[in-house]
This record gives sequence, C-alpha cells and structure tokens, in this order.
Amino acid sequence: MSELSTSCSHCSLTPQRLDLLVPRGWESDSEAEPESETCTYAPPHDIMEAFLVDVESEKPAPPPRFAPPMSDNEVQQVKKAAVPKTTQRDTSWCINLWKEWRDDRNSRSEEQIPSDICVLSPHVLQRWLSRFVLEVRKKGGTEYHPDTLYHIVCGIMRFLRQNGKPEVDFLKEEAYADFRSTLDAEMKRLKRAGVGSHKRQAEPLTQEEEELLWEKRILGDHSPQALLNSVFFFNGVCFALRSGDEHRRLRFKECQIQVVEKPGERAYLLYTEDSSKNNQGGLKGRKLKTKEVVHHENTATPSRCPVRLFRLYNSLCPKDRPENAFYLQPLKKPKQDCWFATKPLGHNPLDNMVKEMCKAAGITGYKTNHSLRATTATRLFQAGVDEQLIMERTGRWSLDGVRSYKRTSQEQRQALSDIVNLSIPQPKKQKVTVMSPHTELATCSQSTQQMGIAPAQISLQSCSNITFNITYSSV
Repeated sequence: MSELSTSCSHCSLTPQRLDLLVPRGWESDSEAEPESETCTYAPPHDIMEAFLVDVESEKPAPPPRFAPPMSDNEVQQVKKAAVPKTTQRDTSWCINLWKEWRDDRNSRSEEQIPSDICVLSPHVLQRWLSRFVLEVRKKGGTEYHPDTLYHIVCGIMRFLRQNGKPEVDFLKEEAYADFRSTLDAEMKRLKRAGVGSHKRQAEPLTQEEEELLWEKRILGDHSPQALLNSVFFFNGVCFALRSGDEHRRLRFKECQIQVVEKPGERAYLLYTEDSSKNNQGGLKGRKLKTKEVVHHENTATPSRCPVRLFRLYNSLCPKDRPENAFYLQPLKKPKQDCWFATKPLGHNPLDNMVKEMCKAAGITGYKTNHSLRATTATRLFQAGVDEQLIMERTGRWSLDGVRSYKRTSQEQRQALSDIVNLSIPQPKKQKVTVMSPHTELATCSQSTQQMGIAPAQISLQSCSNITFNITYSSV
C-alpha cells in the first residue's frame, strides 16, 4: 500500500494509523487500480476493534466521581474540624482544669477520684462536680467569677458529649439535680461577696476617638499600614464583624465583600456572611437567614469613604496574592503599584489591630476588635434606629442578644445625673385645650377637654374630619 499524504476521508485515520491496520505482506495492485488518496481497505473486524480500544486508551481518564474511602480517624478529624478552634481551646482548658484539681486533691486525700471522667456514673460524677465547683481556684488562689464557674462546668459537659456521652446534661437531667443546687448556691455566694461584680466589656469608640484616629494619621490612605488599618476599621464598623475570627475568615477568592455599582445610584459594599458564631451552618443552621449588609459610599467625605478605600486596598495588593486570605502584610518599602506582600497578616497582629491603633493614638479604655461591633450597635441605638434593623446589621437573632451591645454614652449618663440632682430646669406641664365642632366623632365625651400632657404628645383615637384649635398656656 502506498503511503497516504492525508488522513482517510472515510474513517479519519492518519497514514501512520492506517499502516497499523494493514497486514504484513499486503500490497496494493497499482496496475489494477490507480493510486488514490482515498482509503478503500476494510480491515477485519477484530483488527478494527483492537485499534479502537488502543485509541480510546490514549484519552485521559475522567476524574473519579466519589472521594477516596475514608478511615475512622479521618471521619473523626472532619467532625473535629467543624468545631471552632476557640471552642476546642476552651474545652481543653476546662477539662485540664478539672484534671489539675483532681490530681491535687488525690495527692492530699485518701479518697481518690478516678482518672477517666468519662467512666463515672451520674451519681458519682455529680458528687465530685459539687466538690469541684466549691474547691476550684485560680493559680493565685483567688476565686473565679460566677459566670466563669458556670462556663467551666459547660466546658466539662461539652468534653463528655464529645467523648462518648452525647446525652449528658448537667443543667436539665434529674440525675444532676443535687449538683445544680450546689452550683447555684456557690454562684450566689460569690455574687454576694462581690467576686466579679464588674463584667468587662469591649468599649465602643466615640465620635471624638474616631476623629482622633484620623488626626493622628492612624487611619488614612497615605501609607500601607494606615490603609490596612482603615480597611480593617471599616469592615468591623460597617458590617459589625466580631473579633479576629470573622476577620480571619475573609478571603480574596469569592470574597464575602463585593463592590456593587448601578447606574444612577450610589455605589455600595455588599457583605454576605458565610459562617459566624451565630450561624455556623450544619443541621441547626439550615433555616437561619444569611446575614447580608449593604453599606453605601460616603459622598460627603470621600477621603473617608469605605467603598473607595476598599477599592484602593485591592488595587495595591499583589496579583499573586493568596486566595484564602484578605488581610496582607504591609511592605516596609512599598512600590508604586504594590503596597502589600503575598504573605497573610499573622493571627496576633490581626487580633490586636484595634488595641494597637488606640494605643498609638493615645486612646484609653478597654478597646479590642470587638469594640468595632459594639460601636456599630451603640451608634445605631443612640440614633434611634429600630431594633429590627440593628439585628439585621449585627446578625443577632434575638432582642436580648442585640441589646447586650447597647452602651450608654458619657453624655447620657451625665444628663441622668443632672436630672436626679435637679441641676437642670424641669419642663413645665402644658395646658392643652382641644376644641372640636364634631364632638360625635371624637372619643372624648365633651367638646372641650383640658389635659396636662407634655408638648406635642396628643393621642386621639377613632377620629376623622376634625379640625383642632390647640393653644398652649403655662399652668
């Protein structure tokens, strides 16, 4: 068979492939049939089938549909990874505290506590738990805050649930009723003794303190560190993010924060939460509403506009930035088009962002990353915003939860003191005369009624088509 210059028009085989199909010793009859570029050879079925199998074997195999088989240890690792790291550390601290108390007590008493808490029956466990809450102390020998004591008990209960006792409940089961009585009595005793009377909370930033951050150039766009501070600050305030964890979960790829621009409207940032303390997904989070926050650009003060600073930050990050991180380390020697390194900001610097900013500006008080979230809720409360809107902005799903962020300002506390001290004149009562020619439509029984009420607080029901002549005079 003569060598073909092109592929076969019937079977789309190249000359090299056609050579494989031709049996050895076969030659075409050049006298009987002129040479043609069209293949007329029909190979036997078994040869053709083997050839097609060979061709198919050269194609890349499709990726497997299912994941590789997992071991029991890998399954446990998946379940462990679903628990927040802060919760894991907290559980470890609580159970280690129990172990330290157990070892210390065993060394000083003939009555020994078993080493494995998971094998104790409810009757035995509640006996030792009662002694634990009465005897446990800090390293310096001082007593724990009542809420901390309750927190430790919950941590031990959580450890038991994660280690073969998912049904245990110190706070509801009848088998632990005696222990609950002991815990309740001890918490009341500590409260009466004044232990931990002051609950430390992150303080919100006042308007004057934020202004000081701008004046001291802690916030701004003049340097990589100032720009990083500004983006962190606005992410915390605009979207009411919690401390370091929610900031650490922000990422560049499929970022939770997007710039949205529509013709004829102000541009805005759209934050879509994927996971948080109140909504971690899973079975319990199926019906929870995903938190979405819209924050529009600041057209009154463009230099302090969150939308502009967000765009600027992204434009000055390296093109090969990591996809699973949002905050990057600022460069000490920035370039014109790149101010940040490819390395993510570390955990400790991220956890202390607000603390370091306030320290540099000389702002005192207990200021943490959580202060940004408290600032959002406090400003909205003081502006008289409806609590439902505050719940949507903060991602809280109960009124009690969102009210826990409500902080009174120094001015409000001073005003209350002045009222009690009679330092300011009290508003006089006003005599309001309401006259209506259509008395049959009014709820009041007479056409003229005198009411001692505060100014502009008139409330009438079931009235229509009435003209009021209202006059004010001092009593």
